[in-house]
Amino acid sequence: MERPLKMDNSCTSKKTKTKRETWSKPWDFVISSAGMCIGLGNIWRFPYLCFKYGGGAFLIPYILAVVVLAIPLTILEVSLGQSVQKGVIASWATIPIFKGISLASGVLMFHSNMSYPVILAWVFKYFVSSFTQNLPWMSCNNEWNTEHCIELFYGGNGTAIKTLNNFNEIMPNTTNRSCATVSMSAAEEFWNYGILGVSRGLHDIGGLQGDLALYLAVIWILGYLAIFQGIKLSAKVVYVTATLPVVLIIIVTIRGATLEGASLGIDYYLRPELSKLQNPEVWIGATSQVFYSYALCGAGLITLGSYNKYNQNFIRDSILIAFFNGFASFLCGFAVFSTLGSMAYFQNLTIQEVAQSGPGLVFIAYPQALALLPLPQFWNIIFFLTLLLLGFDSQFVYMESFCALFMDINPRLRKCHKYSRQLFLAICCVGFCLLGMIFMTKGGVYVFEMFNMYGKAGWCLFFIAACEFIAIGWVYGADCHWKEINRMIGPRKIQPIVTVVWKYVGPILCLAMSIYYVTAHSPLSYGSYVYPVWAQVVCHLISTSSGIWIPLYVLYLLVTTKKPWSKLRRMETSNKRENLSDSFKEEKLEMM
Repeated sequence: MERPLKMDNSCTSKKTKTKRETWSKPWDFVISSAGMCIGLGNIWRFPYLCFKYGGGAFLIPYILAVVVLAIPLTILEVSLGQSVQKGVIASWATIPIFKGISLASGVLMFHSNMSYPVILAWVFKYFVSSFTQNLPWMSCNNEWNTEHCIELFYGGNGTAIKTLNNFNEIMPNTTNRSCATVSMSAAEEFWNYGILGVSRGLHDIGGLQGDLALYLAVIWILGYLAIFQGIKLSAKVVYVTATLPVVLIIIVTIRGATLEGASLGIDYYLRPELSKLQNPEVWIGATSQVFYSYALCGAGLITLGSYNKYNQNFIRDSILIAFFNGFASFLCGFAVFSTLGSMAYFQNLTIQEVAQSGPGLVFIAYPQALALLPLPQFWNIIFFLTLLLLGFDSQFVYMESFCALFMDINPRLRKCHKYSRQLFLAICCVGFCLLGMIFMTKGGVYVFEMFNMYGKAGWCLFFIAACEFIAIGWVYGADCHWKEINRMIGPRKIQPIVTVVWKYVGPILCLAMSIYYVTAHSPLSYGSYVYPVWAQVVCHLISTSSGIWIPLYVLYLLVTTKKPWSKLRRMETSNKRENLSDSFKEEKLEMM
């Protein structure tokens, strides 16, 4: 029998054996994984996609995608990391012809670490602004406001609207934005001009916004402090950052549901418009949101699973993670739509008219509604603190996964020096912070949307998922993988169902959605701005930057091994992971 794969953990010629960190308690994995999955995608991205695709109609494909694709793929990724007890590179190296998946996952993590903290920087500015006596998104007396700004407040019988007629006398320096032809609420203007400083398009990137750049730097400093001591510290941090937001969400949801007119939004949210299901983009959008929210096809789940003890019941954990994440999304949608219903009621508008779909939905509608309550500063502080904590635990897990990938490639990064790991993490955090500055410009939101829709989502995600299903279901063999699972946790009744998904349902659905996304998906737009053709090409290049590594690595093996496809396949299928499991039998006995 071949010896297990070994990695050189030494800095010098003297070899030292390094044991991989493991979670202190089994629940550390569940809480950390739930913290990674339950993030801004639940309270920020889920509601605006639900709003875009017809409210309740969106929930049907969303739930189906969770059951049919998300849970089986979560089981696949966690079981792979747990069985190999190493990161994403070593895990996919057990199926050499698909080792390119690990490189593709690394690129996805790269895109996430570039763009995800940007949202946190926006949230941070809202959070700081919530401590002011006069909330800036409720007033038209700010330097960024235009002559078309309106203030909303609840009067005795509804909403009164106040227009600033003397705007040019108060703020003569803002005439560059006076070209608007329709009124805009103070909350919308704060988002567009006070936060984003939004320009006319990609051709007008504009200068760096100093306050946002500072907030982004603070986010990265806090992220570094959370992970620089390893998973032992981050596991303790995530118990706070993953559980406290759920309590805060429940509080905000209860408050939103008690608002007058909330039933209008709840009805829109829960009552499906079945005709919407005839649109393939509803199904694509729902599945894309599931993959985004569950952090599938990235390095996260495999990395976190690799810290599990060899016999941890990951199938139970995967189902729990799916339940927690789905419940959080549903709860967040309930909170947002109940608030939209209240706004529609007081303004005598429909749900579709009260807010525009897009990334700014939560940043416009919700702060505006909360500002109209008694003690508006308190409710806004609670809401944006919730957003910060939700996004923060996701971010430092993304960063931990990305750095673990490189440390598994070169273990000397962990042990060459007492502080080599901390130094490497610092370099990565500084690098990503500098790269993120492009999103802090006045045209940064247009660049952000490109990464948001194509870097961490889109056809590349479905393509990588299809490759993962094929790699385990067919090339490595679903039966062989289940033998390893049985050695870890024993036989499971769910095996036949999951096997069918791994071999047939998953690959077919993911490839079909990937093809549709490339050939028939609507061009990217932000509000009324439609991205030019060259930008659409760049979007697809961003997606290609991750998925391309899978066929490139296959080509690399064909060239370097100089063997035909049939022999290459036999070469990798003969090197089964049973060889690796022998090296963990003694460790397994110690843990039991």
